[in-house]
Parts: sequence; C-alpha cells; structure tokens
Amino acid sequence: MEIVFDRPMTTKERQLPRVDPMSVVLVSAISLLVGMLYVPLLHWLGWETLHTQQLVNGAFLVLFALAICVGNAVDKLRFDPQVNPHGLGLIGLAILFLGVAGTRHSMSLPFLLLSSCLAFAGMVSLVFGPDRVRLFLPAVSSFFVFGVLVGLVPRLDWPLRAMAAGHAGSMLATLGVPVKIHLVEGHPAELILDVKGRMFMVATECNGFGLLTSSLIVATTLAFQYRLRWVQKLSLWAVAVPIAIICNYMRIVSICLAAPRTTLPYGFVHETLGLIFYFLGLGLIWKIAGETSAKGRSGEIRSFRHSDTPALKHSGT
Repeated sequence: MEIVFDRPMTTKERQLPRVDPMSVVLVSAISLLVGMLYVPLLHWLGWETLHTQQLVNGAFLVLFALAICVGNAVDKLRFDPQVNPHGLGLIGLAILFLGVAGTRHSMSLPFLLLSSCLAFAGMVSLVFGPDRVRLFLPAVSSFFVFGVLVGLVPRLDWPLRAMAAGHAGSMLATLGVPVKIHLVEGHPAELILDVKGRMFMVATECNGFGLLTSSLIVATTLAFQYRLRWVQKLSLWAVAVPIAIICNYMRIVSICLAAPRTTLPYGFVHETLGLIFYFLGLGLIWKIAGETSAKGRSGEIRSFRHSDTPALKHSGT
C-alpha cells in the first residue's frame, strides 16, 4: 500500500478563493441589468456638471474620494463573486426606493440618489463580499451629497449671490471703503458692487456654490473616512457650510481691494485669489476633521485604559 502525502497549500493558494464560473456569470448579469437602470441619472449628472462651472471641482472630488477608497481597499479586496443575501437585499431595497422616486415627484432626486447608492453597495457585496461594502462608504456618501447639490443649483443661485454681495459690501464698508450695491433687473438679474466708482459684478460664478459643493463633499468624505460618530459628522457638515460662505465673500472682498491697486490683469487676480480662498476653505475643513478624529481616538484609548485597569481593593491589616 502506497502512502501519498498531500502537498501543503501555498500562501497564494490560501488567499485566492476558487472562482465559480456560474457565479461570475450571474453576478455580471445582475450588475449589468441593475447598472442600466441608473444610466439616465448618470447622464443627467454628467450633463449638468459639464454645463455648470461650479460643479466641475465637486465631480472631481467625488472621483478622488472613490480613488481613495480603492487605494485603501486594494489590499483587502478579493474578487469572489457570489450571489449572497446581503447583496440581493441591498439591490432589492434600491429597486424599492427607485419605485418610490417615481411616485414622489417633489422628492424624486433624493430617493433616486439613495437608490443608486444602495445598488452600488449591493453590487460591491456581490463582487467582493458583504464585509467590503463599508470600505466604499466615503465615495458613496460623497456621490449622494453631490447629486443632491446638483439639484439645488437653480434654487440656491440667487440667495447665495445676494448673501455674498451683502456680506462683502458690509465688510468693505467696515474697512472704510465706499461701496454701493446695485440691482440690475433682467433675465437673469445682476448684482453690482460699486467700489469707489469701479464696478464688480457678482455673477452666478461668484455665488460660492462651487466652494460650498466642494466643502460638503470633502466634509462627507473625511467624516466617513475617519469613521466619525454621527454627532461629529453633523457638526462637521454644520461647520463646512459657514466656512464655504465666509471664504467666498472674503474672496470677493479681496478682489475688490486688490484689483484697483495692481497692474496685473484682472483675470489673473480673480483666479489667483479664488484659488487661495478655495484651498483655504477646504484646508480648514480637513484640519477640523483631522482634529476631531484625533480627539475621538484619544478618548477611546483613555476609555480603554480606564476600563482595563483593575480596581484597587483596600485590605485591612
């Protein structure tokens, strides 16, 4: 009788699961069919982004968030397509919200975006496993926030422009600079800042919506990347909005003050100061998110050490 010893499995063989061809076909078919449902949504988002200058940076930040998620998860992802209840449940919930979006016309966009996010999470679960969905939460959440803001562009344009012109005019007046705000009626109406006889138009591109969009996307990405608690997430979003608004009207004030005092081309001054305050706003949000995360981690460490320390008992002699 011959004794045959089994060959031990190598580390590579243990790490790479055996792929079932039938599972690959089923998961590919489900992903393709589900993905086709959201082609109109993606087409609309792409069209609006390409035709709205303030949304371009936000779209790049969403892609950047996705790249960060893939980079962080690249050593944890294993291609293991399986038709699992978790993924099918997420896709079923996505289709449910898709149906709700068709009946709720006033709230159709949020439901549609939520449906697309759930569908994406479901496909990730089917392709990589249920425990890998969490790795993509920063990108999925940023996409949802971006989509909601795209729908708000027409409604927020005029309020943001009026706010920016009002705050900028007040600050210039506080600094002793004579300023008047003129409303030029038309389609669309225009706001003009008259600074010492020099006219600065607060156009749609100056409403700060681009900085607001980028700020909320960065706040959302970092909130989920750092796994902040929900109270901390809400606080970060609440801080991101005024930071964006303040940086925008500070940009307008700096342009009004710097342009008459330099021989540099106005376009160069406008774009340079715009970039400075854009990155200043995003940098502040990044710093606040990092400090919030660090405080949360230090609090957890102190709590762990306190609970791990045995209580001292007094022993009588």
